[in-house]
Order: sequence, then C-alpha cells, then structure tokens
Amino acid sequence: MRITARGPAPGAVALVTVLLVALTGCSSGGDEGDGESPLLRGLGALAEDKSVKQVTYLDAAEVRKVSKGDAKRFSFVSQPGGALLNSYQAGPWGRHLKVTQIDTAVDTVEAGHWEGSFDAEAITGSLKSSGYTRSDGDGGDVWTDSGKSGVAFQVSEDEISYSAKDSDPLSAVNPEKGSSLADNKEYRRAAECLGDVYRADFNRTTSPNPVPLAALGQRATSGGENTEVLCFVVKDDGTAERLDAELRSVVSAEAPRFDGTKVTVEKGDRPFVRAVVPDTASQRPGRLIATDIELWMTVADL
Repeated sequence: MRITARGPAPGAVALVTVLLVALTGCSSGGDEGDGESPLLRGLGALAEDKSVKQVTYLDAAEVRKVSKGDAKRFSFVSQPGGALLNSYQAGPWGRHLKVTQIDTAVDTVEAGHWEGSFDAEAITGSLKSSGYTRSDGDGGDVWTDSGKSGVAFQVSEDEISYSAKDSDPLSAVNPEKGSSLADNKEYRRAAECLGDVYRADFNRTTSPNPVPLAALGQRATSGGENTEVLCFVVKDDGTAERLDAELRSVVSAEAPRFDGTKVTVEKGDRPFVRAVVPDTASQRPGRLIATDIELWMTVADL
C-alpha cells in the first residue's frame, strides 16, 4: 500500500509545515578543541526551552563553498533560519550587515546567535539611530528597543546574539552551565544521528507523540554532491522498528524517487532511526521537506 495515498495525521502535517517555514524563512568540520562537533557547539549557544519547537543550525561558510558555481540549487538551504534575515524587511542594522558576513548561525523563531566578521561600530550606530538604547548585560552591552520590535541585541566584531523574550531578553542566548540545547539528551542524540552536516533543522513535538524530536541534515562534497540525512529520535525500540519498516516501505513504493536510500536503526536509550538519502545533480537540497515529503510523513502511521 502506498503511503502517499493515506490522509496524514495533523501532527505530521505540522512537523513538515514548521520545518518548511524555517527553511523558506530564511555543518561541516571535524571535532576540535573541546571535542564537541560544530553542530553541538552551535546548539550550545541557545538555552534549553521546551516551548521552542524549531531550531536551525547553519554552517554558512561551508555552504558557500560547496555551492560555488551552483548557488541557485542550494538557495533553499543556504540562508540562516529565524525571522530577522529576510528579503521583505530591512533589519535595524541598516546596510551594515550582510548574510555573507555570517559564517555560522543557530536560530529559533525568537532568538539566535551568529558568528562571523561584523562591523560592530557601524551596526551599533545604526541600532542607536533606530531608537535602540544601550545597557550593561552579561557578556557585554545589550541594545534594546522596547517601544518597537522588542528584540534585544549583543554585538561584537565576531558575534551577534539576539532575542525577543519579554523578560531577561538575552537569557535565551546566554544559557547557564549545563542548560543549553547541547546539554539536552534528545538533541545530543539527534546530533549523533546526523553526523557531519552543514545544515540541521530540528523539530520538537510534544507528548504523547512517539517521535519527540526529528531532524533533517544536509551533507555535501566540495563538488556539490548533496546527501540529506533524516533522523527521528523515538521513545522506544518498538517505535524504532515500526518506523524503520514504514521508511523502507516508502523507499520501495516511491522508486526511483528515493533510490540509494539507506535506513538504519540505533537502539538503546533514546533510539533513533536514520534515513540517508542521496540527491541527484538535478535535485535541490532540502527537497525532503519541500517537495518529496513522503519520508517525513511516515510519522503519521506510528
């Protein structure tokens, strides 16, 4: 029986919708230093918040490298998540901040942390002229505009943090020791499943959903060959086995759309199911939640 013929469950539709919004609203490298992957180091910039359903990590410097000569194909996954960087409304930094200045980014709907090379003096000058005021805060000056956007910023030459939280505005990007997303066991498990990726989009669901965290990662060679890694952190081994069977069924039923896909299961504490899906030269990275959503929709049948 073809999975695509079934009516999807509302939770599955919501999962796909949230991730699609994150991508349209708009990594690689080995372990170094503290032994954490670049992905986990990125997640370490955000405080754990169970109300946050969607998180996007992007190694923008890496995607610029792998997409050289074919930027259009990678355009769907090349922009940081979050609502501040979009083509419809200029940010409060005026013309002093460009997306190409961001090397890595981790964003939610309301908060984020970017690393790169920034003209801090020009950006803070623009914030000031836009009505933002400066105050002392943990990690440096905090710029706030309570009368308009409600977004608070911290700006330096190599880092920008922002948050739209109503109280203690930058607590979302200044996590206390042991309380970041990188300390969350489900996010750590998902990062283990994804491996070395230049982009990762996470979607958290609420109980009693048997898949508390899902993630889509992007890998690419310097020649632009892209592979998508779909990871589901599930509640138990039984759920993992059912999801494994559903994914394999879709791969077979939808041939040749997902040809070359490898589905594996990692059991134990917080099991995960992984589907590694190669893209062809004509397929745009991000297709698993943009057009070819059948693998995502398997959660509707659990």
